[in-house]
Amino acid sequence: MQQTTSSSPQTSTPVRYIVYMATTTSVKDTGLLDVLIPDFEKWARARGYDVEVRYTAVGTGQALQMAQRGDVDVVIVHAPSLEAQYLKNGTLKCRDVIAYNFFIVVGPRDDPAGARGNSAVDAFKKIAEAGAKGKAKFVSRGDKSGTNLKEIDLWKQAIGRVPDPQSDKWYISAGAGMGQTLQLANQEAAYTLSDTGTWYRFQDKLPALDVIVAAAPDLINIYSFEIVKPSPVTKLMAEYMLTRGQEIIGNLTVAEKQLFIPITRADPQPLQWMKDLNALFGPSCVK
Repeated sequence: MQQTTSSSPQTSTPVRYIVYMATTTSVKDTGLLDVLIPDFEKWARARGYDVEVRYTAVGTGQALQMAQRGDVDVVIVHAPSLEAQYLKNGTLKCRDVIAYNFFIVVGPRDDPAGARGNSAVDAFKKIAEAGAKGKAKFVSRGDKSGTNLKEIDLWKQAIGRVPDPQSDKWYISAGAGMGQTLQLANQEAAYTLSDTGTWYRFQDKLPALDVIVAAAPDLINIYSFEIVKPSPVTKLMAEYMLTRGQEIIGNLTVAEKQLFIPITRADPQPLQWMKDLNALFGPSCVK
């Protein structure tokens, strides 16, 4: 975080803070940052802080690597098992779950793999079988994001390994964010794993695709805010994320579909799923 000041003989301005954030591409691609950041900056000014937030949208793995290098002050990510490692090694100082949505499997409307209606693991099995026969394709984020990590876990459960783009010609690694990956899947008439928020945002631009495996308990997608460099301003941001920010997150919709569920409005059942997954770990950034 940088602090800057400016003054003249006649006037002076308060310290200006620049907060550097690394965040997932799904948070950017859904349009959440377009409303969340300006609102936070306005909210902070009302409390005497002149803050500018500068962000980089990358996969969760890259965001946490940026945190470890000390390149950012805060992160918003969605891979609890990976976050736990960075909390343990001291890179992340605290963690608060701020929202959730779900992962879904999307794919060609005619569903050549016959994956529709199955669990995600069984759907992945069918996609791999159809892919080996040249009847289906799958586009992976391939970017060490939270979505990519979830996909890897599903492949390991489904077929005991992660497909190799070199030998498994049906498996395409995009190395891109969620929006670009969805667009590539649409072009290739391929399956992919998406979060519901980005799917809702891009759905109208993806005529070749449909939801093949809908939201389910094992596909809950948990977003957290974490501080890398504690300061009055980053702690203020943590406070915002669990107060005013919850309203902003909850009001983000596309065609009356909510892109994220703020944690303070979580239904009891998803909240229990998070507890069952041991995903509500801390310490909190607001205490």
